Amino acid sequence: MVGVFAGLKWHLVTSRIRAAGGAKRAWTIVGLVVLLLVAVFIGVSFGSLRLLPADAVPIMTSLLTLQLIGWVLTPLVAFGVDETVDPQRFALLPLRPQTLQSGLLVTSLIGYLPVANMIALVGIAVALSVPWSLLPVALVCMIVQMLLCVVLSRAASTSMSALMSSRRGRDLGMAVGLGIFVFYMLFVFLTNSSGSNPSANGQALRTGVFGVADVLQWLPPGALAALPGQVGAGEWDRALLSAVIALAGLALAWWWWSVALRRSLTTVPSSTEGSSPSHGVEGTAVAVGVVGTMKVVAGRDRLLAWRDPMRRMPWLMVVLLTVAWPFLVIRGSGAVFAVAFGALLCGAQAGNQYGVEGSGLWLHLQTVTDRVRARGEVLGHAIVALIPGVVIVLAGIAVQATVHGDFQHIPAAAGGCLAALFGAVAVSCYMSARLPYAQPQSRKSMFASSVPGQKGRTTAASFAFLIGGLVVALPTIVLVLLSLLVDPVWGWLALIVGPLTGLVALAISVRMTADRFLQNGPEIFELVRAGDRV
Repeated sequence: MVGVFAGLKWHLVTSRIRAAGGAKRAWTIVGLVVLLLVAVFIGVSFGSLRLLPADAVPIMTSLLTLQLIGWVLTPLVAFGVDETVDPQRFALLPLRPQTLQSGLLVTSLIGYLPVANMIALVGIAVALSVPWSLLPVALVCMIVQMLLCVVLSRAASTSMSALMSSRRGRDLGMAVGLGIFVFYMLFVFLTNSSGSNPSANGQALRTGVFGVADVLQWLPPGALAALPGQVGAGEWDRALLSAVIALAGLALAWWWWSVALRRSLTTVPSSTEGSSPSHGVEGTAVAVGVVGTMKVVAGRDRLLAWRDPMRRMPWLMVVLLTVAWPFLVIRGSGAVFAVAFGALLCGAQAGNQYGVEGSGLWLHLQTVTDRVRARGEVLGHAIVALIPGVVIVLAGIAVQATVHGDFQHIPAAAGGCLAALFGAVAVSCYMSARLPYAQPQSRKSMFASSVPGQKGRTTAASFAFLIGGLVVALPTIVLVLLSLLVDPVWGWLALIVGPLTGLVALAISVRMTADRFLQNGPEIFELVRAGDRV
């Protein structure tokens, strides 16, 4: 039966290549080869650390721990990664829980992500194999690490599956994800902090990693990283302790998964999808003209962004990145310009306007039948991203300027960031009609996070807003450079040109997006309604 599970998963993984034809199949294969080469490069980079044996163990201890945390928390934060291992799909099959658990374990090891993790773990094993005679021991440790990641991830996912299929559970996942992100940024800032001596950054980072590794070595990933070195040094008592810690962690994770799986197969899931009344928000759904349609659409989007955790989470992440991320990448003068990255992310929130509707887009096709309403709808989506985006960007610039005393760069930074924001919104709106993609609509399974067959479109659309936003901001970027290299007066000109350029781009984008939606509405609907099946 385990072989049947493995065969089914392999068939699903390779089905996209078999279904594609001609050029599409060739490009899919090329993409997989590129991803494989990237994974091999990462593995080789890890393996090269064996030249620094004193640093390899602490670094790999941190990496293995981060890998385990990522496997456990990604399904909870991202609302799912792999629907093929959803235990509810096997509830009606005549399978014993032990058989099902073994089959799900094997299927979890088959796929692009597990293969990439295995390649990286081979590189880590090479780094820990000093001398080379310890390579078999290190490889066995990495096998245990991979099993620990999969088993603990499935145990946590199965335990939380009933809760995460509800609205309260998604609120919990959002809170967990936000907390993890805040902790990560604080950790990076503290480990890189070196006081007033910028040249000590590298040594501070090394000291921070070593200090964290001293604590993490008592956890299963840290014990697995230290085990080869302990065997090579003849420290058999410490090696035995490390082996016990690792195997005990794997056994506990397996037991947890077994209990959670039995409960999931024998318990009827409940739902808490109820929502409070709107209390007459926006007053009316009757739209007249561009402004009227814009108000209705903007009010609806604002309400959904507040109620739906999957729409609210990106905005919280954007706020943190816009305000806090510049502290991590630039120390001192010039940090105000790093807010531009957050501006691009704010603009991206206007993307995939039609994909989020799923099959509900047919209502738009029935009501939005002329250019006036079509443009009003696009503008309404854009306004919901622009208004909070402008506030977040200006707040980020104010924080950086106040902390670093960089007030002379505020006009140039504000002009560049606003140009990037408006440009990203304009490009995101147009890509919504030019390259739409389906988004999961049911949200009943925490194991479903994307629509099969459309990940390429998702990736292309994501890169488009970054590149497009920068292209729109190019004239302002030139003025910003002149303000830094020639005269600060150019910064005030950038403050004027940036928003004007962005507004012109947005006006053109609204017209083009509306026209394309009116022309290709049925095709867009056929594409995005695939999200209702996930």
